[in-house]
Amino acid sequence: FRSCFLMSPMSVAQYLPPETAPFDLVIFDEASQIPVWDAIGVIARGKQLIVVGDPKQLPPTNFFQKGESEAELYAEDFEEDLESILSECLAAGVYSAYLNWHYRSRHETLIAFSNQQYYNSRLLTFPAAKNSDYLGVRFNFVSGGVYDRRATRTNLKEAEALVEYVFKRLENPQLKEKSIGIVTFNQAQKDLIEDLIEQKRDLNPQLENYFNEQREEPFFVKNLENVQGDERDIILFSICYAPDYTGKFSMNFGPLNRQGGERRLNVAITRAKELVVVFASIHSTQIDLSRT
Repeated sequence: FRSCFLMSPMSVAQYLPPETAPFDLVIFDEASQIPVWDAIGVIARGKQLIVVGDPKQLPPTNFFQKGESEAELYAEDFEEDLESILSECLAAGVYSAYLNWHYRSRHETLIAFSNQQYYNSRLLTFPAAKNSDYLGVRFNFVSGGVYDRRATRTNLKEAEALVEYVFKRLENPQLKEKSIGIVTFNQAQKDLIEDLIEQKRDLNPQLENYFNEQREEPFFVKNLENVQGDERDIILFSICYAPDYTGKFSMNFGPLNRQGGERRLNVAITRAKELVVVFASIHSTQIDLSRT
């Protein structure tokens, strides 16, 4: 057998000379996030091509490649979606096959929304063997949570409630071994939650092993742009957006309002194997679709 390499497109360009004998097979994983120009040089180094990805998930983005000018640093989250090699292959009519089995969710409610709204109820799912408070989707309303729209772009009460929930789980011997991921809808809320967790860790050194990055599924805090490809037993969401101190609710949900926002939502809500807990300072009835 010839050598098998697991490399990023950038690494291929850097380490494999163009005159290298072509590989029998080139496989792209998470192809919805690979820009066309990054893929072309890799494709040229192979005889056959398999492109694996989901057009309902994140496209390539230069969200974090912008310069940090003062205007950009304090602007509301923004991004520019790019064409992917997956979308190019689909547009070109390359033969495609769909995977219909959903393997991750251990409770049907975790995939039910995406299955209906994104995949035309085509995914084959299975009822959970049992019902439990620790399986499925839960909503945790944070009373009095305020979105600091003009300054920090965070929701302090919501972040505090989420972090308190994390450490209560870790103090429970039956729950502490479940892996946890936290997803936020903007970068500022992510940074705030990370800071609050650091403070809690200082006060609870007996729990430090849980935050070891060498664990099989280490604890993480990420925003929408960075969570594709991850999975954890428990996913906690901080919606963050809510009325400001004057009571004004701007109907802004950061990247979700932008082109392709529905794909970001789909990625975010399909990361959990057992439980999703949504922390929010608003109810669904406060979202006015005529204004957004």
